Amino acid sequence: MGLLFAMNPFGRDIFARSHPGLALAYFTSVIVVTMAVASPVFAGISLAGAALGALATWGRAALPGLGASLVLVAFVAAVNPLFNTAGSTVLLSVVGRPYTAEAFLFGAVLGTQLAAALLWFSAAGRVLTPEKVTYLFGGIAPALACVLTLVVRLVPAYGRRARAVAEARDAIGCGPAGACGAVGKARAGATVLAALTAWSLEQGVTTADSLAARGFGTGRRTPWGRYRLTARAGVAVVALVALAAVVGVGLAAGAGWVQLLPQFALPAASPLVVAGWAAWAGLVIAPTLVGAGEEALWRCSLSTR
Repeated sequence: MGLLFAMNPFGRDIFARSHPGLALAYFTSVIVVTMAVASPVFAGISLAGAALGALATWGRAALPGLGASLVLVAFVAAVNPLFNTAGSTVLLSVVGRPYTAEAFLFGAVLGTQLAAALLWFSAAGRVLTPEKVTYLFGGIAPALACVLTLVVRLVPAYGRRARAVAEARDAIGCGPAGACGAVGKARAGATVLAALTAWSLEQGVTTADSLAARGFGTGRRTPWGRYRLTARAGVAVVALVALAAVVGVGLAAGAGWVQLLPQFALPAASPLVVAGWAAWAGLVIAPTLVGAGEEALWRCSLSTR
């Protein structure tokens, strides 16, 4: 049974096997709306959709990241009233400054936006691999494709190299774990940072020489990819455009409006506003629902064998 589950051709992450252009359009639209619309309704729905997608894809392994997102929301919400004293509902006084409920809600909205955007960026980075980025931009903007590929690889490569250097220094008793005092730990950390800096400079020179040896930048590239626009992708594009259009109509009708200062207020629940909220919820949760449906169909096909 475990082998058959591992052979599942569908899986929970539908973007991992879809056309890269579809994934790019989806994540771009979701991230832009999440970051541009400072509404508690839109931000909360976006965070919930990103969290459901992470749980559907990774299961329990996603719980630490989701917990960190909630901590981020709570931190921003709690800290914002310390700097922003606007608002009419004073909860308490901190060092002679009013701590207002409106400023707390404003910080909660900002924190929710930030946490949701980080989760969506994480999902996009997992789906849009360097191979897919090169396929999308390699022909029309090879320099941009190269930069994006290097940026996507930068953080995980740095993390692996930092762990390798730290473990090697710990093995000889020179790592931060074996250092005495704050000064010793700082020196050990600075040594690891210096090694990372030297490695990154050498890697940059090696990458530049490798690109030059392959004739990068001397002419138009001819990218190759195994991706094809299928009827399934066409249906997904139509659904994406339709939901995005309804979201746009809802935003034009005031679905994204919110008054946080000096008093909290949301827009009236008119049909267009509710339609905009519902379309946004459908947009952020659609991949999870499709993936869950395919997973259920796969399990049913296994049970009938």
